[in-house]
Amino acid sequence: AGLEAGLAPNSMVQDTPVSIDGWRPRNYDGRYRGWVSLRRALAGSFNAAAVRVSEQVGRRKVIDAAERLGITSRLKPHPSVALGASEVSLMEITGAYAVFANKGYPAWPYGIIEIHDSEGNLLYRRRGSGAGRLIEPRVVVAMQSMLSDVIRFGTGKAAGLIRHAAGKTGTSQDFRDAWFVGFTADLVTGVWLGNDDSTPMNRITGGGMPTHLWRDFMYDALKGKPIRRLPAN
Repeated sequence: AGLEAGLAPNSMVQDTPVSIDGWRPRNYDGRYRGWVSLRRALAGSFNAAAVRVSEQVGRRKVIDAAERLGITSRLKPHPSVALGASEVSLMEITGAYAVFANKGYPAWPYGIIEIHDSEGNLLYRRRGSGAGRLIEPRVVVAMQSMLSDVIRFGTGKAAGLIRHAAGKTGTSQDFRDAWFVGFTADLVTGVWLGNDDSTPMNRITGGGMPTHLWRDFMYDALKGKPIRRLPAN
C-alpha cells in the first residue's frame, strides 16, 4: 500500500517510539534506529516504522491492498493492522505472497481439479485463472527486491538458498505464532509454527525454526531445477 501511494524502497521513515490512541507498539529487541529506509525497515521487521507507514498511507488502503491480494479474513482497521494483528490462515497469506512471485497476477489456491461420479462421468472441472494483474510492475519489482533483502541481510537470513529467493518472517505477541512465507521463481511456500490451543511457544520466532524448515523443504523440492531469477515483469 505504501509503494502504491508513491513511496519507494529508499524512502525514509522514522523508526522511533510511536503512540496512537494510547497504543504503543515496540520493536522486538526494544531498540529504535531513527530514520531508516523502507528497505531496511522491512528487512529488520521494525514495527514502529511499519506502523508509521500504515498511518501515513491510511489503514483502509492497507486493508484494501490485502484483500485485493486474496486475504478474505476480516481485517480490523486498528493501527495494529500494520503488524498483521488480525488472524489469517496460512493458505491465505501464502496465496497473497504468490501474487508477488507471479508478476503481480493472482495464483488463487484451490484443492479440487475434477469431480467424477461412481461411473466416471465428469461432474466438475476447475476452469479459469482468476483476475488480471493486481499489482503494477514497478511495485512487484520493488517488493521482490525488498523481500529478497529480508533473506540477504534481514530477519530471514536463515532461509538463504543457493538460488534467488524472497520472503518475510512474522512473530505474534507472546510467541503464539511464528511464520515464514517465501518464494523462488518456481515455488511459493508458507510455514507456520504454533500450538493448537494458542498457548505461547518457548520464544520461537519467525526468523528461527520456520526459516530453517522453509529452507530445508525448498532445497529438496527444487533439487535438480535450474536456478532462475525472480520473474518480476
